[in-house]
Amino acid sequence: MTTKCISSIKSFKELPTLPTWPIIGHAYLFLPGGKYKSERLSEAVEDLKEILGPIFRLRLGGTDMVITTDADHTEILFRNEGKLPSRPPFPALLHYRKEAFNSIGIVPGNGKEWYRFRSYVLPLLKKNLVQSYQAKHDAIASTFVDYIKKHRTENRTMEDLYKHLLKFSIEAISITSPGKRFHCLLENTVETEQIIKASIGFMDGLYKTFIGPPIWKLYKTNAYKQLEFSHETIYGVIKDTLEDMKHQQQKDPETLLKQNPFMYSLLNNKAMNWNDIIMVALEIFLGGLDATSATLALTLHYLAHNKKAQSRAREEVLQSQQEYKYLKACLKETLRLKPTAGANSRFLANDTVIEGFEVPSGTLVTAFSSITSTDAKYFDNPKSYVPERWLRDHRRNIHPFASLPFGYGPRMCPGRRLAEQEMITLLKNVLLNFEITSLESPEIGMIYRMNRIPDRPINIQFLDLKL
Repeated sequence: MTTKCISSIKSFKELPTLPTWPIIGHAYLFLPGGKYKSERLSEAVEDLKEILGPIFRLRLGGTDMVITTDADHTEILFRNEGKLPSRPPFPALLHYRKEAFNSIGIVPGNGKEWYRFRSYVLPLLKKNLVQSYQAKHDAIASTFVDYIKKHRTENRTMEDLYKHLLKFSIEAISITSPGKRFHCLLENTVETEQIIKASIGFMDGLYKTFIGPPIWKLYKTNAYKQLEFSHETIYGVIKDTLEDMKHQQQKDPETLLKQNPFMYSLLNNKAMNWNDIIMVALEIFLGGLDATSATLALTLHYLAHNKKAQSRAREEVLQSQQEYKYLKACLKETLRLKPTAGANSRFLANDTVIEGFEVPSGTLVTAFSSITSTDAKYFDNPKSYVPERWLRDHRRNIHPFASLPFGYGPRMCPGRRLAEQEMITLLKNVLLNFEITSLESPEIGMIYRMNRIPDRPINIQFLDLKL
């Protein structure tokens, strides 16, 4: 924590801010016709940083919150998040799950209830468990290579790559949770179409109910109905799959343990009831779909525009270097430049001094890592794609809290290791089969849709590689 003498500490109300409007506070900044757009929140905070400095106060939703764009402040935030880190919930999702299932899951929860659910997903942090899915991930990545060959245009271009990669992400996560491969790439069944549509609809409904006024508390808005319908659809698919798996577990537990150790851990967890098991399986399934798809699309975009990085990554793959250090560095660099998570938020567990200002416990502090990760204060050539900066010989001067695409501490993304394996496996297979290139501008932005996604379609040429 930053040390300040008592006499120099300023009060919370002295934090830099802008004039407020009655009732709505600073929401006027993001209303239609306002200075900023909510879908470009990182750019808005970047502009406010230039006006107010690296830390400031905004009043949104009737609550005063602190915004920071300094990596030292991010560290202070996480050092003061407490034993049960609390972050803003998704109130519509929380309400719906309590009403419909009496089970809330990990994402919208806080406190002891969140901690209980978190303990159920800890097996995903085990390296050996994640690696047990490697062969299946390889098979799905190989299927995606065939999918590319089938869906390229005449000039070998895959248009709007993100949407295609969403199908890959659904298949890749489905083998772990709920444990049945949902064939989206080479089959068009009614079930897979429902899953794809509901997956997109869920994230869209979640975002709309999160950023909009809570009118859904009075009646079911279109956004709430979208959230409800898509959740019901996916819940039904997950439940049916787990019913079959439950019978398999009773009949042949050893085979289930070998084929799907994560689902085995859930089905044999005596602390979980049936609704809890379904909810955790559903959350793991939904948790990384759009983030994984966006990160893969952006990594391929950067490699298409950086032939040197592409060649080095391919050479590493050809040499069968199992650790894939350079390919992992490529992913880290993508997530530095274009993190799918724009910020990390916590309610402070203690009164905390940040940059000389006393911030009371219970205050929401939001640290924008999407800004610190491209700040020249923390990275040389911050706007350039340089995977080498993440290799051991180069990374010693990187601030550990400047780029946190998966979060930090107890609320770090529990599926990080699994998502990284899915992405490395896909990239490896693509590089072995194609030279990728792009005729479009290398410049690309991000917009908020719960997670951040590319602000325009990514179109890439996949040219057959002749080794």
